[in-house]
Amino acid sequence: MQDKYALRCHDRALTPEASWQFLAAAPVGRLGLAATDGSPYIVPLNHVVCGHEIFFHCAGKGRKLELLRANPQVCYEVDSQLGTKTGPRACDFGTYYKSVIAFGQAYEVDDNEKKAEILNRLVQKHAPSGHSFEPATAVDAASVAIIGIRVETLTGKSRPYIT
Repeated sequence: MQDKYALRCHDRALTPEASWQFLAAAPVGRLGLAATDGSPYIVPLNHVVCGHEIFFHCAGKGRKLELLRANPQVCYEVDSQLGTKTGPRACDFGTYYKSVIAFGQAYEVDDNEKKAEILNRLVQKHAPSGHSFEPATAVDAASVAIIGIRVETLTGKSRPYIT
């Protein structure tokens, strides 16, 4: 699968470690899915990285779950626009950025204890610094769906400012 998703601009490639770090730190990502008729569907999500998997939560029913159940092959993207390169001509313009795309298989987490652990990691990641919260329990977690993505391929690239 790696060759299928190889980067064209090798000089902008992030290392695997830098790609995982950027993915883990990103507050929002976009999940790419394919409907059974082949039409694309993209949805922004909060996520958390545990090991080499990506997790998010959602309602127990809806379009996203229907599509995941029909075709668990997904991609997940995070990015940051760092600035704009300017110049005297339109062709001199460009974007300074960092981005990561993960390809893999999505699955539903069934164990409510594991779901609670992931929910608590999500809240811990996204809560304001110093904010305390009562942790979710397995009973709480039973009311939501937790989806994991087993990452098969991860690519990152960056065009940083050059000073």
